[in-house]
Amino acid sequence: MAQFVLAFLLIGGVELEVDWSELSVHFYGPVNLASDTFYKGELEASLDSMLATIPLYGELSLGDAVARSRDAQNYFQTALSYPQVVSTRYSTAGEVQNEYVISLVGPFLEELIPRPMQPSTLHEQEPDASTGPEQNNLSSIPSTGFIIDARGTGFRPGIFPRLLDPQGNVILDAGNVDRDVLLERGYVHYAYSPRAALQTRELGLNPLRLIAERAAGRDRCDIVLSAADAERILDSPLNLRLLCECMVTIIIDRQ
Repeated sequence: MAQFVLAFLLIGGVELEVDWSELSVHFYGPVNLASDTFYKGELEASLDSMLATIPLYGELSLGDAVARSRDAQNYFQTALSYPQVVSTRYSTAGEVQNEYVISLVGPFLEELIPRPMQPSTLHEQEPDASTGPEQNNLSSIPSTGFIIDARGTGFRPGIFPRLLDPQGNVILDAGNVDRDVLLERGYVHYAYSPRAALQTRELGLNPLRLIAERAAGRDRCDIVLSAADAERILDSPLNLRLLCECMVTIIIDRQ
């Protein structure tokens, strides 16, 4: 497959690969996957172990959330039974294997959206872009989204990462964004380079570029911004509206 950067996990003899730019898990397996009950058992155990390492948000892993949700369990069981085939490889010994992909997000995600852990500023101002500070200068170009560079901070990508100011106050939380937009567009996107981040079409032509100060939280799934960057966001109704519409891409380290 073209231009993949993947995080590897080897558990129980089954190699799983997470592509955060697609929020998906890739693995190789036999062509007749449905008939290989031993491999499917190993695969299921490996996937369970992998989900336990992926943060959902803050203090909760995706694995823990799935264990509490019948809809999520059904989703992954079905995905394991009917994974999408994306390629086929042939070994010199004549062995044939398919590359399969399973999305980490699905219809079950709606019930896993967290409640805000503390009040957010996203809805405190009327989201009217015409009153934002960007409009004070007629020559300025309004922001169209956010690119946050979290490389080198130890940040661990997850499903619902939060943005915090240096005092720990919430700037962005999945519980405070537009729920319909989150389910349609996705909460955040991930990229492995600035160039790839700029190619995220949803961000528009003039995304605001920010540098994360550090990662926070038990699972290091929260991003702390500088006081100046937090102020740039919170003082602008346009920027608050863009956050509410999930216009965020995070650049992450290659795992």
